[in-house]
Amino acid sequence: MNPVESPAYLARQPILDSHQGIFAYELLFRDSPDNRAVIHNGVRETAQVLENVLNNIGLARLVGNHKAFINCSRQMLLDGIFGPLDSDRFVLEILESVSAEKDIVEIVKKYHARGFEFALDDVVFEPENLKRLEEFFPYIKYVKLDLIENSPEALKAAVPYFKERGMMLLAEKVETEEEFKERLSEGYDLFQGFFFAQPEIVRGKRIDGSLAFILHLLQFLRGEPSFTDIEKVFSEQEALSKSLVQYANSQKSYRRRPIETVQDAIAWLGIPQIRDWLMLLLYAQPEMGGRAQGTALFQNVSQRACFVEALAEDIDAEGPLSAQAFITAIISRMDALVKAPMPTILEDLKVDKEITQALLHGSGKLGTLLALAEAVENDRQERVGTLMKRLSLSNENLVKALNAAYGNSHG
Repeated sequence: MNPVESPAYLARQPILDSHQGIFAYELLFRDSPDNRAVIHNGVRETAQVLENVLNNIGLARLVGNHKAFINCSRQMLLDGIFGPLDSDRFVLEILESVSAEKDIVEIVKKYHARGFEFALDDVVFEPENLKRLEEFFPYIKYVKLDLIENSPEALKAAVPYFKERGMMLLAEKVETEEEFKERLSEGYDLFQGFFFAQPEIVRGKRIDGSLAFILHLLQFLRGEPSFTDIEKVFSEQEALSKSLVQYANSQKSYRRRPIETVQDAIAWLGIPQIRDWLMLLLYAQPEMGGRAQGTALFQNVSQRACFVEALAEDIDAEGPLSAQAFITAIISRMDALVKAPMPTILEDLKVDKEITQALLHGSGKLGTLLALAEAVENDRQERVGTLMKRLSLSNENLVKALNAAYGNSHG
């Protein structure tokens, strides 16, 4: 970068799926760290975003293993600045100001042939505007509809129109839970807006030691340790020990006297209940954004963890796979709550190498189990079959795991 230029900052805003898990990030230019955008020259701004992504900050730190949406003006397409990008990772978002002129459509077609996905930004669902854009339609994967610029009737009518053309719908500027639920019920796939998260300037974010310890404890308890071993581990964390005793006393069960020691609390509660308590504790941590444990996301995490754990037990009954699978599933949705990229989270948690590889690259049996859980959640039957075959699992295994995960309210 030229020394006389001021540095380019970078903001990102999450794009969430129907479970409020992170699907992608939109990367946005910011010319100061106070999170205000002053756009002078769209091509230069986007080029600076890309320079920051590729050279200075790094794509993995910014978006983990998710996709990155990048704004894309007419001039940017003509200038061909997206050539160096990884087509598997970047989605090119065609701005509302771009019309489907013949030369622009040809460029989009070439990028599409290279494997790039395209999104249409700020679509206003009315006939004249659709006619202006329809030449782009064969190359578009995502359509972003602004909740402010479109009427409720238009937002509803857009769903069958675009779904019939094989596109996913993304609701932009979702500002309330009511708006989120309404669009979700209408069939929207993805969501973005201040209700979930404002664009944030990217800074390093550390995970608190207690959160890492809770994860360590959860994995430790999966190994069926003795009560003596559990007590020893709890004794390393005085605050957590006190919390466990308080929790044991809060349970409405008949006891002759209050529980005063960690030993008594462990004996009274038993390992399954301690695990449930730790899960609740995990999602009550300040790093988790203060979300209530009753959210759909928390339920999804619990169910996913039980599902992959049950399958892992069928694959490797004696080994560590089931314990690893359980923790992998828990961490897999953590970026949505912590709002930090997965590589940063993993660096702080210091988990097993196999777990790290599964979460970052989808590799190994753990990565395949996680992919299977996602396929089940998204009702992708063909992919479910493929992944089960890869893991040598039967329909019977699948049914048992589904019952373990969804037949119970907790794991």
